[in-house]
Amino acid sequence: MIKNRSFMIGLGSGLLVGVLLLQLMNAGANQEILSQTTEAGKLTKEQLQEQAEAMDMKVIDAEDKLMTEEEWKRQMIDKSSKAQGTDAKTPDAGNKTEEPKTPEQPVSPTSKINDQAPKAQKPVVSKNPEKPASPSVNVKIASGSNLTAVADKLKQSGIISDTASFIKKGRSQKMSTKIQSGTFEFTPGEDFNSIIAKITTKPPS
Repeated sequence: MIKNRSFMIGLGSGLLVGVLLLQLMNAGANQEILSQTTEAGKLTKEQLQEQAEAMDMKVIDAEDKLMTEEEWKRQMIDKSSKAQGTDAKTPDAGNKTEEPKTPEQPVSPTSKINDQAPKAQKPVVSKNPEKPASPSVNVKIASGSNLTAVADKLKQSGIISDTASFIKKGRSQKMSTKIQSGTFEFTPGEDFNSIIAKITTKPPS
């Protein structure tokens, strides 16, 4: 029992010593890292760039935009194309030669007078001149007049020129018993059928 107890005490003290040593080592490592960071913070930009180049690295500002390889290639192509566009010479507009204009022909004063003079208008002639309307003639037929008396009255008034033809036409339409008395309006040379229709119809009062 005594041996085991002394062994346990020795083991526990050894563990404590080991833990203390580890803490001391960690504290020393942290202090070394802290000193390195403080020294790096004191370095200038040029010194940082030199150290980065020695390690095949590149120092980039926080404001710089990080680009991939493809984006960087596109940017370089755009810059080269813009540079070529500015170097290209634009054609000089001042070197254009203007073609001489042909002189305008002078206008004679007589031509101006002729242009300003009013043109005589031709009289418009109608192709189909209207015939003057024949004057109407009023013929009074007495009550009880027969066909022959009506034909004579119409011939005297100049409405018909052939009494025999009118009487023949009237008999064919049996107008002897249909003759009305009154004043009728006719036109010289009027058609027999129109005259018979008027005579056999009572005129308006």
